[in-house]
Amino acid sequence: MQATEAREQIINLHTGIMSAARRSVQDAIKIGEIIAEQKKLLQHGEFLPWVRTLPFEQRTAYRYLSLSDHSCKVATMSNLQEAYRQLETIEQQEKQTAEQRKKAMIAEYRKTGIKPDGWDRSLDYIIKKQDEEKAKFEERSRKHFEQAEKEKQERIKQENAEDIFSSVLNNAANEIIGNMKKRSEWKDKIKVSNNGKEDSFVDAIMDYLDTLEDDNRRIEACYNIIKVCKNIAVDLQKVKE
Repeated sequence: MQATEAREQIINLHTGIMSAARRSVQDAIKIGEIIAEQKKLLQHGEFLPWVRTLPFEQRTAYRYLSLSDHSCKVATMSNLQEAYRQLETIEQQEKQTAEQRKKAMIAEYRKTGIKPDGWDRSLDYIIKKQDEEKAKFEERSRKHFEQAEKEKQERIKQENAEDIFSSVLNNAANEIIGNMKKRSEWKDKIKVSNNGKEDSFVDAIMDYLDTLEDDNRRIEACYNIIKVCKNIAVDLQKVKE
């Protein structure tokens, strides 16, 4: 069939489809078969220009082609719209099957390192994108782990600092309490009066004695304090008289 003759036959069939109250699936399949035949007969680069001479869009031409490719599954449809819906379901299922086949091929390649039969460049692109996404995920995971570890170390440092401060504070408090108890016991031992126990002068003397290196120095200091206090008392008595 010549291209011109095929074009005329397609126009007649298509006109019949568009004008009929009940669109003919068989006519649409026939158009697809004629288009498929011309696709085989025309030289490279001639098919699309020829399709553009048809009285419908290129998209419609490819829908007719799909109907002819799946004629055994759509021939029994009651109208063309129903056939198109069935065709969409078939193509979706084929796409899912193709995706499953690609996944299986990629899984085999990752396992064996050998590209199985049917491998094409689209699978190389998928492999590349998967590896890029994996690398990005691992980088995000690494940064998240490092940040979490950093925050953990900061919490440990803070907790340790709080523990150290609390320990120092407790030790200081215990030391003060111990000194106060020791001082109170000493005052009782040397029979300081109740008023004297609250006297800051007595506390000052005891603080001074604590700074001395041994008891000999403290004994000497006590005699000197007594001597000084006696002399002051004598002077005060003279002034009073």
